[in-house]
Amino acid sequence: MSAGEERYQQERARIEQGHVKYRDKLKAEGKLFVRERLKRLLDPGTDFQEDWLFARSQEAETPADGVVTGVGRVGGRSVCIMANDYTVKAGSWGEKTIQKIIRIQEKAARLKIPILYMVDAAGGRISEQIRIFPGRFHAGRIFYNEVQLSGVVPQVCVLFGPSPAGSAYLPALTDVVIMVDGKASLYVGSPRMVEMAIGEKTTLEDLGGARMHCTVSGCGDVLASSDEDAIELARQYVSYLPSSYCELPPRAQAAEPK
Repeated sequence: MSAGEERYQQERARIEQGHVKYRDKLKAEGKLFVRERLKRLLDPGTDFQEDWLFARSQEAETPADGVVTGVGRVGGRSVCIMANDYTVKAGSWGEKTIQKIIRIQEKAARLKIPILYMVDAAGGRISEQIRIFPGRFHAGRIFYNEVQLSGVVPQVCVLFGPSPAGSAYLPALTDVVIMVDGKASLYVGSPRMVEMAIGEKTTLEDLGGARMHCTVSGCGDVLASSDEDAIELARQYVSYLPSSYCELPPRAQAAEPK
């Protein structure tokens, strides 16, 4: 191995670790690291073609800019994947984060294959907001692409943690939303903002928690008990659908009723 190849492998390994010091916190919360989620989602022994691994923001220590994107195989079929890395600035969206999400959406449209959003993010990154919202190819483009993909390819969202403010629109525009009970949340304004605006005190769980959305608002479709359960449900749901509107749903062997 040449010196250049060795440096490449070392840098790749460093980026794939995310922020190691925050991984213990994830584990304590009963959550999986983004790379562990991908390993459970993808078919064993298959490759994941990652896109823009070396992207980062202008700030220091933002490996892959907090999001993993690429194409892998789920149930024997190619699927585009976007997965937030909560160890990098709480999975918040930076300029490169948004560009990576847009790129993988465009790839799903071009290849006519499903896209799976694995969401665990704190919304737009405060330090980059002046750069991530203006323009035709910034944050709003993500939601525009979701609308354009609707009815063309399946869009499945697995919500492992928070999805506040503008990022709340991403799950809401997908075909199915799987939420992890007690951990996932979906809201535009925090409980503190609600209290300041209308004087009403509430909790995050009542305002935008997984159980509320799956039983009251309808923004959530399936309530999962854990990260592992949510990933298995996502694999199951994808198996029911065709890769795009150009195909028929996959056929499965019929089973006798029990």
